[in-house]
Amino acid sequence: MELYYKEERDRDLYEAYNKVLKSLGMAALDTPREKVVHRVVYSVAPRFYISYEEARRNVKRIMSGRPPRCMSAVRTEMYNDLANLLAGYLRRRPRANFNEALGAVLAEKPAPRFYLSERSALLIIYRMQRGGAS
Repeated sequence: MELYYKEERDRDLYEAYNKVLKSLGMAALDTPREKVVHRVVYSVAPRFYISYEEARRNVKRIMSGRPPRCMSAVRTEMYNDLANLLAGYLRRRPRANFNEALGAVLAEKPAPRFYLSERSALLIIYRMQRGGAS
């Protein structure tokens, strides 16, 4: 993943974590951190944190009936969700070509969740709390 996307994702994840804590109010004191992180990971993310080229390669594979080239179940889920959003976009706008539609989905649509394992999200949040050092 390109550094820019990683830094942006980490900031957005940390902001989402703080929003969840704020929404819990005083109950946040009694809520295990793992439950808070679970809510954050499965909350809507502002965008897909992926380059156009990587998305194009893997979504094309899915749309032609082949699996994406990744080992992670979370990343596979991300590509499948992206392919579903793209298919919906193409149904609503049948004159759009694949490349235009993918660009529009990546630019305009929020991601259904943060595509990280809960453990990875927890590590990012710990790092951000300590000052954001990589």
